[in-house]
Amino acid sequence: MNGNHGILSLQGAIQEAGRCLLCYDAPCNTGCGADTNPATFILKLRLGDIRGAVRTLRENNVLAAACAQVCPTCRLCVEGCARSGIDEPIRIAELQAFLADYERRAGMQVLQAPAPGDRQIAVIGSGPAGLAAAHYLSLAGYKPTVFEADDRPGGMLVSGIPAFRLPREVLGKEIDALLADGVSLRCNTALGRDFTVDSLFEDGFKAVFLATGAHKSRRLGLEGENCKGVISSIHFLKAFNLQREQLARGRVAVIGGGNSAVDAARVAVRQDAVESVTILYRRTRDEMPAFEEEVEAALVEGIDLQILVSPVGLRTEGGGVTGVTIIRNRLGDRGADGRRKPVPIPGTEIDLPFETVIVAISEEPDAASVADASLQPLETGANGTVRSDPATLTTSQAGVFAGGDLVTGPNTVVDAIAAGKKAALMIDRWLRGQELEQPAVIRLPNIYVEPALLSEEELEQADRVQVPVIHAASREQSFREVELSLSVEDATREARRCLRCDLEFTQRKENDAARPATVGETA
Repeated sequence: MNGNHGILSLQGAIQEAGRCLLCYDAPCNTGCGADTNPATFILKLRLGDIRGAVRTLRENNVLAAACAQVCPTCRLCVEGCARSGIDEPIRIAELQAFLADYERRAGMQVLQAPAPGDRQIAVIGSGPAGLAAAHYLSLAGYKPTVFEADDRPGGMLVSGIPAFRLPREVLGKEIDALLADGVSLRCNTALGRDFTVDSLFEDGFKAVFLATGAHKSRRLGLEGENCKGVISSIHFLKAFNLQREQLARGRVAVIGGGNSAVDAARVAVRQDAVESVTILYRRTRDEMPAFEEEVEAALVEGIDLQILVSPVGLRTEGGGVTGVTIIRNRLGDRGADGRRKPVPIPGTEIDLPFETVIVAISEEPDAASVADASLQPLETGANGTVRSDPATLTTSQAGVFAGGDLVTGPNTVVDAIAAGKKAALMIDRWLRGQELEQPAVIRLPNIYVEPALLSEEELEQADRVQVPVIHAASREQSFREVELSLSVEDATREARRCLRCDLEFTQRKENDAARPATVGETA
């Protein structure tokens, strides 16, 4: 073979071919890293089989309610929706939230029960990666123990995301279900302080999964950053979400443009001693990584957004912050990440008065402390991460696996769940002495659901349903959920807008050929 490319081996060719996504798949299915099956749960909901839709949803996503509220992967599967080429995509995240809410109100118990077993596995961290790993390990017949440094489980779901985005009742019941049977929980127990990786093995644990997340805020690197009134977004959000402490006062600046920045701004504007809140972002609104709907909600709630500005200095007096010196930017060439770089405009510096400055420019893991909590220090990567094999999640120490934000840096909830599921599988295979690395699996819808016949009126009135929200004036000083659940009628109507991409490659079983699916039937 001529050129710069070598010839793949048969095994290599088969493995590479297995990576093909076969793009004729229902695109909503390929968007979910946790293998949530939107195509099928939408179809069952479309037929009125709400309980069947709930069971389908829960088969692969044990934190479906949390994902529906906060995970951008739900938005990615929406972006791939074939309906987008006609009018607007199906509201997949909202339908998922509806099903999770229905499950809770109906008192359904759909999670599988743990299998009996006595081999102990340690899971460090109770965020989505740790919770998913513990649950699936319990199903495989192990006794997982989850170690959590904070005083309650949930990781950033409970400590970093405000209640108006992720209601605590919803999250609490979802976590309680995962910890109900077969999983032990130890809170206020931190790696490196109360135990080490080695002590876990000495205590009889057969494997360790590290899922401590990314709870360390990056610093601005400006003089005066340690003075009173300058707070990291993680510390600010944790103080309120876990202890109900209100740290913001007066005029508040939030520096950053991601979800953490917007969350911090929306929490700050609800605190008693706050006069105003301003987000300072170095690029334009279009470049903000925060969810567009969250940015819009912040503006509706009276938060000011200043774009194309960067902080270049902090003004202090008497040990406390009194303001921020900013410089105007213009957008330059695109960087390696595809985003245009902010370029400071000389001579445009101005001082803005603030009594509180919340730094929300990014988060990263604290790999140094994790790596040092072992006699065999773990290999670390860039930006505070721990190195693990992407295919197997194995680290440089035998029996120690790592995944989630600790490995990737700040990422989505659904990707953390996927890492937890993979960790459970890899730990099980490792303890059984089986090959860890597996060929890629193509995810295709494989359940046939009878098409629902739509009337001409339904076909003509296929507009996207509107999600009810609390009026902006009612949100002040309130941490109630802003977006409300769909009604049964609206959820069913939205599901019936689905174009049924799955019918391209699912078939009716022979014994089903003579009868249509009925409402309430599980496919």
